[in-house]
Amino acid sequence: MTRVSTFQQSQLLLNDMLQNQQAANKAQRQVSTGHVADFYKDIYQDTASLTGAKSLLARLEQHKENSGVIKSTLFSYDQALGGLEKAGTDVKEAVIGAINSSTALGFDAAIEGAFEATMNFLNSQTSEGYLFSGSKQDTSPLNITQVSDLLAAAEPPTDIFVNNSLKKTIKIDENRSIELGILADDVGLEIMTAIQRIVLWQNGTVPSTAPVPAGPAGPASTPLSASDQAFLTGEIANLEDLVKNLAEKRGINGLNQKIVDETLVSLDAQIDQSKVFISNIEDVDAAEAITNLNQKNFALEASYNVLSQVNRLSLLNFLR
Repeated sequence: MTRVSTFQQSQLLLNDMLQNQQAANKAQRQVSTGHVADFYKDIYQDTASLTGAKSLLARLEQHKENSGVIKSTLFSYDQALGGLEKAGTDVKEAVIGAINSSTALGFDAAIEGAFEATMNFLNSQTSEGYLFSGSKQDTSPLNITQVSDLLAAAEPPTDIFVNNSLKKTIKIDENRSIELGILADDVGLEIMTAIQRIVLWQNGTVPSTAPVPAGPAGPASTPLSASDQAFLTGEIANLEDLVKNLAEKRGINGLNQKIVDETLVSLDAQIDQSKVFISNIEDVDAAEAITNLNQKNFALEASYNVLSQVNRLSLLNFLR
């Protein structure tokens, strides 16, 4: 016997249609936004993992930004240290050249040129300020401007440096920090002392820092006197040491550059992994979401058709 639809059956069909509507709306929202859900409450089972991953991603991106700044600063240090090393080499070559040729011609000009180069590199600046001033980045690390100022300075000329000793410590990843800061007196005192000794000698004063020469002091003549020869020859060992020390400091800086470069590569990989992890929780697969939307729309259309047919049923159809 054919049964005409009951009220309960109609309600069941109506509820099924409403559920299909909600499912279709959810699928449409996922396709439109690209996200599984709009609120954490809808993915509560993954909330802890998602918030933890987003927090990690934020820290990794901050470490990457820090490392980028450090990389730029270390490059500036490398350029300046290379310049100081060359200035020290120029002083050494000027001394050796004067000894070998037994002449003072051009000697003072070479020493003054090396002094000016040293001043320029110790006064190197970045967008943050003076490179070798410690935390006093708005102030030059030196309080002299010309080579003759070394005559009035202490021996060795520690009083010409006005940088402080503060250095930055910056995290470059989750587990490591790097100390960032090279100070003017750390890298400049030796070369300034070497230049000061020569300037004092050329102005007729015997330097008081070791090794103390016998004198009498210059200025060096052409040809060089015996005391000039002895003094200049005695400077070579110190000059070789200062060039070596500057090269070692540049090497340490280069090692830090290598560490930062490797860290940036690692951070990029970790950031990509974190983004994939977050995407796997938050984002839908586009192809899958479109297929799902089509299925939900098909189910909803079927619900509409069934409900429409039921609503058109009447006892009159069976009483004819």
